[in-house]
Amino acid sequence: MEHSSPASRRNSPAAADLSAADYVRLLHPPGSIGKVSFVMIRSRDEAITRTYSVETAPMIVESLLDESTYLTLNRFNGPRDGGRLAQINALYLDLDVHRLPGSNQPHEHWVEKLHIELDAKSIPRPSIVTFTGRGLAAIWLIDPLPKKARRRWSACLRCLIDLFRHLGADSACSVAPRVFRIPGTTNLKAGAEVRTVDGTLRRYPFDDLADRIFEAAGRPTRRQLRNQKAARAKKSRSGEPRGLAPRKRFAMISNDLDKIVSHWGGRVPEGKRNTFLHLVATCLTHTALETEIENQVLRTAAIATPGLSEREVVGIIRSAARQAQKACSSTPALDGRLHYSGARIAELLEISDDVARALGLEQVISEEERARRKASREKGRRQAAGAKSREDWLSQNSASREQPWRAAGMSRTKWYELGLHRALRPT
Repeated sequence: MEHSSPASRRNSPAAADLSAADYVRLLHPPGSIGKVSFVMIRSRDEAITRTYSVETAPMIVESLLDESTYLTLNRFNGPRDGGRLAQINALYLDLDVHRLPGSNQPHEHWVEKLHIELDAKSIPRPSIVTFTGRGLAAIWLIDPLPKKARRRWSACLRCLIDLFRHLGADSACSVAPRVFRIPGTTNLKAGAEVRTVDGTLRRYPFDDLADRIFEAAGRPTRRQLRNQKAARAKKSRSGEPRGLAPRKRFAMISNDLDKIVSHWGGRVPEGKRNTFLHLVATCLTHTALETEIENQVLRTAAIATPGLSEREVVGIIRSAARQAQKACSSTPALDGRLHYSGARIAELLEISDDVARALGLEQVISEEERARRKASREKGRRQAAGAKSREDWLSQNSASREQPWRAAGMSRTKWYELGLHRALRPT
């Protein structure tokens, strides 16, 4: 990714004080896939959402500036909702600098501080920086990504937020339906006008930008992950075991947990409820979107662990949310999430080998049971390939059974070297 020249690092007149219509066009160019939503906050209990095409939105926005109006940064197939995501359009930070020491400094101070931090980390400067009345909104526009890239984008956004928590980065600003204040509106809490104050006006290739962010955080880049994947594929082709991907393994563990709770009559016994729900939540950090974890844990708690207090359930959800934010790799050694082994889960839930076999568990089994199953599979594989059991082989090889070299007073090796075994073959 190219670096901007010193001259381009100064505030550009084109980036400062954009009109609301130009701001909308810059974020959502005509011809883009999906629609955008405006959210008008009228009171603590009243919010109105209106959704428009990217062609209509710039013409509508001027009529919405008298209210506290916000705009989606990504695009959707209808009103903003994670399930209707059409295109991923940006990475962003909501910097609550009003909560930091020295918050009475002018916004220019905080913009410059942001620039210094970004340059030190070799991260490109934002496409747009908006003064929101009490803080800054930094937006990096990216070449649009499809919905299927959401996990990769989410991991990158969470990493970016972690890098700038010391500048007031809001951790809640990590979801696709996020909305930001529109320039030209007034922040009623601060009595200040929202306006753009800086920015490169550029769109960045996501992979290059993500690599810069991950490198700054000391995490593997996409190229490094591809190399690791290629190395694993090479290892697999060489005949060495590769193992299951964490996502598939935890999906199987989740299925095992369903079988276990059914074995318990649908309710987790007292003394195991916290552990069981924690394990369910851990599985979700590998198999579900971060936004889905809370509802799925609540549903499981209502059915399987109704004796847990609301405080205990909320604590488990919050812990899982923090773990989900650490997702950065499919390689357990590089990933920040919990990676329980099946043997450890069997130990925590006190699942015996007999119970595991009776329930047909695939992952929640002891190391001894796993070794027994592996040996059984290997035996079946050898038999399918035509291998004989030791008993069958000995019955057909009398020399090995009778050991005639012993009677001759020599070693087996010497006996075969002298060719004495040929005398025992039938003519």
